[in-house]
Amino acid sequence: MKSFIITLIIVCATATAGTVIYLDRQKTPRTPTPVVESSPKQAEEAPQEKIAVSKPESQPAVSQNADASSQIPVVNSAVNETNPDDDSTNSIHKSVDALLSAKNGRQRQELFDQLQKGGQLDSVISELQQRAAQNPNDPEIPTTLGEAELNKLRAVRDAGGDNNDIGILAMQADQNFNAALKIDPSNWEAQFVKASALAGWPVELNKGPEVIQQLSSLIDQQETMTPQSQFAQTYVVLGDEYQKIGQPDKALATWQLGVQKFPNDPTLQQRISSR
Repeated sequence: MKSFIITLIIVCATATAGTVIYLDRQKTPRTPTPVVESSPKQAEEAPQEKIAVSKPESQPAVSQNADASSQIPVVNSAVNETNPDDDSTNSIHKSVDALLSAKNGRQRQELFDQLQKGGQLDSVISELQQRAAQNPNDPEIPTTLGEAELNKLRAVRDAGGDNNDIGILAMQADQNFNAALKIDPSNWEAQFVKASALAGWPVELNKGPEVIQQLSSLIDQQETMTPQSQFAQTYVVLGDEYQKIGQPDKALATWQLGVQKFPNDPTLQQRISSR
């Protein structure tokens, strides 16, 4: 029973983290892997060239065998180039590259959605784990890995998966956000997702002050950075937290401040108009 309660708390902490972060998603088309067709043609054309320039009477049998054997690497090369496993591996590499180079969180979340629908999320998580081990000083990798694990958590939860599996994914994601912040304490995305997850804890656990402190500090940090549309979400979640702990005036003031800085953000506009 105790184990189940702990797991339930962890689930509450992360249930909304994957959905709060990004709105107005942009689709990123994937570039298809080219199919090699030249090698089989070479295997067919090589004997024709030989017949055109040589006479059967003067051609030693051994040279025909040599020509036949010389064609084998060409055929094997064609087989290797079209190997489905190689194509799948290349696709995962390209997907991870796209995630790490995404210009903003919205694009990254759109990629995660595509990967989940394509059944590639587990492979992407494995690739990110390998890259994190190979690049221990890059905060973007553990941050992206944590987000990948939250997306998998959401998929497992929506499918009615085991609570223990959900709890493990939640803890792994949190550990990766902590790893990213250890490398770079000012990493915006790791701070925001971690605070948003904490905001999902039940009210009776009194995590509100900690969430407010973290998000308020993040807003102060945003003031020193080049403005980005995703920064509006910090005001959204902070206002929601004030509302949850029974301070509606501070919630409204937070959303209004956010609208002043991000007047076109639909979520902030909706929060204010609903009051």
